[in-house]
Amino acid sequence: MNLYKKSQWKVFRDTVFELDGNVCSVCGRSKEETILQVHHKKYIRGRNPWEYATQECITLCRGCHAAEHGLIMPKHGWEYVGDEDLGDLVGKCECCGSSLRYIYYILHQDWGVLEVGTHCCDLLTDSNIASNLKESRQRYEERRERFLSSSRWKQNEEILVIKQLGYFIEIRMNGQMFSITINGKRSYKTYQTIDDAKSKVFEVIETGKLMEYFNRNLK
Repeated sequence: MNLYKKSQWKVFRDTVFELDGNVCSVCGRSKEETILQVHHKKYIRGRNPWEYATQECITLCRGCHAAEHGLIMPKHGWEYVGDEDLGDLVGKCECCGSSLRYIYYILHQDWGVLEVGTHCCDLLTDSNIASNLKESRQRYEERRERFLSSSRWKQNEEILVIKQLGYFIEIRMNGQMFSITINGKRSYKTYQTIDDAKSKVFEVIETGKLMEYFNRNLK
């Protein structure tokens, strides 16, 4: 006879359900909303399924139970571990299949690392991490575009000049490339376009690293 059809098991199962309030211990759904099951936190060879302390078992819905055993991707217990800008819609969310430019890496101790989009990252980590990063990134891009087109940039022959925090910043042709000069000191690095050079100027201003850039990258 199947052990899970015996009366001892049914009594034990119902006891565990009652102790957990007749809801899934992970997602909180009740027996009216889903099928509840008992999950054994560990198994001991030769022991019947009802011969465990109730503290060794928890109530899970069928979906959360399957996820706990690694049969389907778990919906809880994920942690954000990093993100990456791919530069274009060349990525794919490993959860929903959406095309992505911005990848968020999330980790589950029993499942490993997934590459997901903003919505799936927030959903699986039960947070607003990805949304906040997206909002911050969008704000950064909006501010950068305003800086690039700012009327504070002045044209002086073939040189663009802007004054910032007491520094005179110039962008000028250097062969076929563009270089940045701050207070008469020219950068080691050159840029393919004026906007690339302006973007670098914006980056060091926005991140508060203008002094660092001045001290490390100019000659």
